[in-house]
Amino acid sequence: MALIASVLLILAGALPVLFLAGLLAWQTFTLFQAGAWVPLPVLLLFTDHAALQATKVAPALGFIPDLSLIWTAGADTAKPVLWALGRVHFALVPALAGLAMMAAGVRGFLMKRAAIRAQRDYREDRLRRVQDYRRDDSATDTFDGRREPFISGLAGMPVAQKNPAQRGARAG
Repeated sequence: MALIASVLLILAGALPVLFLAGLLAWQTFTLFQAGAWVPLPVLLLFTDHAALQATKVAPALGFIPDLSLIWTAGADTAKPVLWALGRVHFALVPALAGLAMMAAGVRGFLMKRAAIRAQRDYREDRLRRVQDYRRDDSATDTFDGRREPFISGLAGMPVAQKNPAQRGARAG
């Protein structure tokens, strides 16, 4: 289920990125067809669309949402704000948010896939050990009487033996 959510997050993030790519392709096509670049700055979101009907932006008005009800750029707006809103493509901000969503989706997908792989490997290893025990009828290792786990670095070390006198003293 988490994999599906991650994939859906990736797809939802791809929509604004594809929207930006489509608008840039349309602008490029218009540049070659009409010989003029159609600017689509963020400022268009906050201007009255009725005033733009006679300009070269009129064909793009179907792509541009009208947010002039929230705030209208006017003569009282600060110059740096107007400059910034006039330079940035209006589809760039949602595309950047879409890229962040896609990055979060890819990260979640990779983490969940790694967790599923680790669980599968653990289960397969556990089942493999059980099947190995069932198939192997030979005697157990003489070192400590166990088959697994075996740490090879300890094989050459001497095993401490109990003094027979101590055993007799406790038993008697």
